[in-house]
Amino acid sequence: MPTEVILPRVDMDMTEGSITAWYAKDGDTVRQGEPLFDIETSKATMEIESPASGVVRKITAAVGDTVPVGTVIAWIYASAEAVEELEEAVVGAAAEEALALPMGSSTASEPALRSRGPDDEPAPAASGGLRATPAARRAARESQIRLEDVGGSGPLGRIVEKDVRAFLRREGAAAASSKSLNRIWLQTGNAATIVLIHGFGAESNSWRPLFNAMRGASLLTDTGVLAIDLPGHGKSPDDAVDSLASIRQAVETVLQEEQVDELHLVAHSFGGAVAIELAGRLRSRVRSLTLLAPAGLGESCNWAFINGLVKATDSATLRAWLEELVEDRALIDDAFVATALQQLGRSGRREALQRIAATFFGDGRLQFDLRAAIQELPMPVRAIWGGDDRILPIAHADHLPGGVAQHRFAGVGHLPQMEVAGEVARIVGEQLLN
Repeated sequence: MPTEVILPRVDMDMTEGSITAWYAKDGDTVRQGEPLFDIETSKATMEIESPASGVVRKITAAVGDTVPVGTVIAWIYASAEAVEELEEAVVGAAAEEALALPMGSSTASEPALRSRGPDDEPAPAASGGLRATPAARRAARESQIRLEDVGGSGPLGRIVEKDVRAFLRREGAAAASSKSLNRIWLQTGNAATIVLIHGFGAESNSWRPLFNAMRGASLLTDTGVLAIDLPGHGKSPDDAVDSLASIRQAVETVLQEEQVDELHLVAHSFGGAVAIELAGRLRSRVRSLTLLAPAGLGESCNWAFINGLVKATDSATLRAWLEELVEDRALIDDAFVATALQQLGRSGRREALQRIAATFFGDGRLQFDLRAAIQELPMPVRAIWGGDDRILPIAHADHLPGGVAQHRFAGVGHLPQMEVAGEVARIVGEQLLN
């Protein structure tokens, strides 16, 4: 069955987006995870990756078109299926052309079947510029290496992604590269940076409702906002992790690379556990810590949800599990489900999440306890919880030390940053005064 290419929701209050670029045309071969198209919203322009490998067909939205979130704008067919369809079309056209020619005539050239592969790109201009695929350029940029130093193995010496990876291995940098976490600067500024750490199964864009609420309330005048994808989430590598300390170290490396000195930590669920570890490590550099339904303050968790979320492979099943996150189920609309399903469909993603789940939440029991660690933190700490949280029960908040300010919201589930974004924005804004 072909895979739908949807216009995803990259901003929780986004309702439509404009196509600003396509990296493939009808009939081109693409690979899962490679750039497919760009969309522009009222907030930003973002590159969207291909949800599957195969041949792009039936593109319905051209560059410049504005379409609603969740709209199917193309299909990706399994290579054999699409190529067979393409061959039939070309052979049919060739036969019609032959019948139309006078006897003894011949065409100047015969039609050629060719689908552009994931490591192909248009020929460069006559100026003789460097030949490299978009995937190779992105890999080089992320690894901070010069393409001029990489030899190309593609047609006519073109540099492909595997050439960059081979160069990294030769230079001994592959290990460091594989551990580099994806990060997004939602805003830059000169004041202490807000560092956002998402929960299990989420990614950096899940913070946009809170970011938009804070910006709308003029709470981010000169404050940088940095969102980080944890290992096995978003666009970060699917590296196996065996301890909170190793994840904390990966996040700390991002802060070093981005030259973040003083910061305000805001973290949700499993990310809250990582943030507690990070705050204990950095201590004097962390101006405040805001935890939203953090893991690590009690033993129980909803294992059925965690297991079901990772294993869901269709929209209906995934929707049922996602609705467990909130009290207002209308928030889990078609676009929300489609975007989550696309994230889970990334190559190796489910396996990575299953390893993380087994390591930290095995059979519904948290494998770590941070109650003693949070008591030792010197910075102002606030905890925000939904009274109807079905993932991590609000009873865990009863274990917080008396010095931690608590904010409990009735009628709210596990996503207060989405369900009561304005209230959470106000609380975080108060933390910025520290």
